Amino acid sequence: MMFIERVKRLGLPLDEVLIIGSGVIDVLQLREADDIDMVVTERLFKALHGAGDYTEKMIRDEVLLEKDDQEIGVTWGYYKGDLLDFSHLVHHSIVMDGVRFVDPEFLLHIKIDRNRSKDQKDIQLLKQYLNTKNTHEQA
Repeated sequence: MMFIERVKRLGLPLDEVLIIGSGVIDVLQLREADDIDMVVTERLFKALHGAGDYTEKMIRDEVLLEKDDQEIGVTWGYYKGDLLDFSHLVHHSIVMDGVRFVDPEFLLHIKIDRNRSKDQKDIQLLKQYLNTKNTHEQA
């Protein structure tokens, strides 16, 4: 199933959801994502948390909600001193078929900044994708 369809089947309000991480790489058809990582509005997060369908998890002092292949937070850490919450990330996003994703170039900057071993392959994939995209746009 295509990644966008996976997101839509969750039934979440798409105007309050922003896909981060490997979902971006999947939708660009660079590699398949195992999960759906999202930053959502505080309103949606509170509603999901209150519904009791999700398991609460702590990562780096942040509460995340998990269910099946979903991981949902209200922030995605910091980048250059800015808290990456929904209102910040929306300015660094693109919409594909009604689903909002963090912009691939911004994702590349985040992955380079964090420089985790698990990001190394994605950094190369994103660089190749952006290089090819920029070459086609200039032609």
